[in-house]
Amino acid sequence: MVVFKSFYFFLALILLSACNNDFKTLNSNVNYAFEYDGFKKTLNIKDFNTPYALFFFTQDCGVCKIEIPILNELYKERNFHFIAVLNGAKTLQEAQKIAKDKNLQLPLLYELKASDFLSKASGGIFGVPVIVFYDENGNLNEKFIGLTPKNILENKIKSLQKL
Repeated sequence: MVVFKSFYFFLALILLSACNNDFKTLNSNVNYAFEYDGFKKTLNIKDFNTPYALFFFTQDCGVCKIEIPILNELYKERNFHFIAVLNGAKTLQEAQKIAKDKNLQLPLLYELKASDFLSKASGGIFGVPVIVFYDENGNLNEKFIGLTPKNILENKIKSLQKL
């Protein structure tokens, strides 16, 4: 009996340790297949071997309105991959309106499933804005909470692109 319980526990750990989730962005033709490994604590994007950052925000976040233009600039200037994760949009139309109103030029994930999965995989998001940087191996490199100045973000991007 103990052997069976141990076997089922081990099987459950294996199944939960390598969760895969595919998400389509709202404002691009890109699909992201995220692979989270709970043992290694890595969050990889399938077939994507460069550093990236997740930007968590909500519609009503005042500070996010200031951060978005900075991220739009860095996305273009530094050729760094940011993915915006919108929490709280109830419909596709609402998410489209938010993206347009905020002039968001980053790839945007808006579904609740994406927001929940990526929040948990990033160690929990308990306020916004939050920018989570990952290296090319999917290791969480650094998490910025609140308004982050452009020069700090540029330095982080430079350090990740040199690795």
